[in-house]
Amino acid sequence: MNIVLTNPAGFFALLGVPAVILIHFLQRQAKILPVSTLFLLAHTQRESVSGRRFDRLTNSVPLWLQILMVLLLTWLLVLPRYIKPNSTQQVALVLDSSASMSVFKDGLADHLRAKLPDLQGNASRLQIYIFESLEDQPVIYAGEDIEEALASLESWSPSSGLIDPDNSLRLARSRVNREGILIYVTDSSPGDLPFDANSLSIGEPRNNIGFTGLAFDTTGNVVRWKALLRNYSKSRQTRSWRVIFPDGTRSQPQEITLKENSITTISSTFPSDATRLQVRITPDDFPLDDVLHIVKPRPKTLLFFQELTGKYKPIGEKFRRFRNIEATSDLSQADLSLVTYDPLQPSLPSGNGVIMVTEAARGGNYLRGQIVAEKHPLMDGVNWQPLQARDSIQIQLNENDRILLWQGDRPMIALRTSVTPPTGERDEPKRIQQLIFNFDLTLSNAEQLECTALLLHRFTEDLRKLKIASESLNTEVGQPIQIAFRSNSDSPPLILTRFGSDHQAAGEGPLTIPVAQASFLKAPRTPGFFRINQGNELLLESGCHFADTREADLLNCMSEERISTLGGEAVDRTTNEDHLWRLWTVLIIVALLISWHFIKDRPNDEKEPDASATAQP
Repeated sequence: MNIVLTNPAGFFALLGVPAVILIHFLQRQAKILPVSTLFLLAHTQRESVSGRRFDRLTNSVPLWLQILMVLLLTWLLVLPRYIKPNSTQQVALVLDSSASMSVFKDGLADHLRAKLPDLQGNASRLQIYIFESLEDQPVIYAGEDIEEALASLESWSPSSGLIDPDNSLRLARSRVNREGILIYVTDSSPGDLPFDANSLSIGEPRNNIGFTGLAFDTTGNVVRWKALLRNYSKSRQTRSWRVIFPDGTRSQPQEITLKENSITTISSTFPSDATRLQVRITPDDFPLDDVLHIVKPRPKTLLFFQELTGKYKPIGEKFRRFRNIEATSDLSQADLSLVTYDPLQPSLPSGNGVIMVTEAARGGNYLRGQIVAEKHPLMDGVNWQPLQARDSIQIQLNENDRILLWQGDRPMIALRTSVTPPTGERDEPKRIQQLIFNFDLTLSNAEQLECTALLLHRFTEDLRKLKIASESLNTEVGQPIQIAFRSNSDSPPLILTRFGSDHQAAGEGPLTIPVAQASFLKAPRTPGFFRINQGNELLLESGCHFADTREADLLNCMSEERISTLGGEAVDRTTNEDHLWRLWTVLIIVALLISWHFIKDRPNDEKEPDASATAQP
C-alpha cells in the first residue's frame, strides 16, 4: 500500500527515544540499613552508592512502554496518508506558439522532463494535456505517458506573431477544472496570467539579424526589389547575403555590416526571365527571418470599355494611365465601362461602370450649399471641400443607391449596387457596382482634384478584388488572404500547394480548402512559395516571408519559473487519512497508564529499622 507522510517534521519526535533511554540510565541512591549481622541482609538489587547518576541501563517494563509511546506519537505527528488507487492529477501545458519559441524548442523537452514528475504529487496517475496558444489548433497531446507527451512536441512548430494566450488558457482551464495545474510555457516573462495559471519561461537573450520588410519599384519593365535588414543585437554584426534563382543558380555573396540596433536596405532587380527568387543571409539562431521568398508582383488586369463623348475623352485618357488597367473594344470582355449619361438617350450600362453626366448646354450657376461626404470606404480621408461644380441635369437615382457626396440637398456622387442572376454563360450570381457622378465633370474642377483620382482608384481596386483571375503578390506568414473564387454549389474546393524555387512540392502535401471556408484563408505559417488553384484555374501565386519585429527581437528572452506547489486540497483529493489514528491514540494512553503504574512509589513491605535501635543478637 502506497503511504505518503505529509508532515516529515514529525520525525523530530523520535528524539524522545534517546531521551527515554538516558533517563533510564539514572539510578536511585542506595539506602543504608543498619543490621546486626550480614546474613540477615535482604537480597536487594544493586543500587548506586553515589546518588542519581549515569550508571547503567535498567531494563524494565516502563522503558519499553515509553519507547512505544514515542513511536506511536511520531506516527501520528508525521500525518500518514494512503494514496487513492484511482486518483489523478491533471496538468495542462499551454505552449507559446509565437515564432521566438522556435529558438528554444530543442531544450523544451528537457525542461518538461525535469518538471512534470514532481507535478504528479501524491496522485497515482498524471494526466497531461498540451495545447498551443494559437487559437483553433488541435490538442497536441492528451494522455498519461510523459515520454509520449515529450515526443509529441516534435510536430509542434511555433511560427506565429505575438499572441494573447488568454483564450487558450481559458480552454485549458476548462479541461483540467479548478483542481488541475495550468502552466503557460514561454520564452519571456508573461506577467500576471488569468485563470490561476503558472508560468515557465525557458528563454535566454540571443543576437539576431533578419529581414523586416519588402518593397518594389517598377520602371517600365524593370522591377527592383528592396528589402529591409535589421540588427536586433547590441553589438556590431556582419553578415553576407546572396540571391538564389529558380534554376538553382546563386549570385556572388555580398558582405554587409550593421551597427547595433540599426536598419539598412539591400536591393537588386528581377531578371527578365524570372518570376520569383530567394534572398538569404548568413543563418543564425532565429532562421525564420533569414530568407525572403519573393515573387514578381503581378496584379489582376482590369479591362475597360470606353463610351465617352468628345469633351470627356481627356478624362478617359487619364483613366487609361492607371496601373494595370487596359482598354478593350469588346464590351463583353470588359470588367467595367466608362460611359456618359445622355438625357436624350437615357440608357445605362448593365455591368460595372463609371457613369458621368453630360450637359449639352453650357450649364447654370455654380452650386451652393455645404459639401458633406458620407462615411464609406470609398470616401474615407478624402477632402471634397475644394469641389466647384455648375448646375446640370441629374440622373434619376433610386432608393437603393448609396449617396457618397452631397452639396446642400443635391446628391453629387452615388454608388449603385445590384446582383444579376445566373445566366447560361455564368452559373452564379454576379455583383454589379456603378459609380455615378451626378454632375457634369467638365463643368467643374473635379478633373483637377486629387480626390477624384483617388475615388476612381479605390473603385477600380474594389472591382479588381472581385474579379476572378490569376495574380501574384507577396504576403507575410499567417496573413489573411482575400481572394476572389467561384462560390456556387458546384464549384470545386481551393487547393493550396507549397513549392520551392525548383518548382517541386515542399515537404507538406496540398491543403484542400472547402468553398465554405475559403473566406477565412490565410497564408502558411512558415516562409516559402505557395499557389492556390480552384480546379484547373490558378488564382494566386505568392511568396510569404516573416516580418514580425516583436518576435525577431530576442534580447528580452529569459528563464523564469513560477509554478506553485500543490496545496492541501490536492493532498486531500488524492489521498485518504490513516483511519487507525484513533487506535494509536488509545494505545498511547494505555501505555502511559501502565508505565505510570510501574514507576509510582511502592509502599514499604516493612517499616525501616530505627538506626538508633540496638541490634539484637
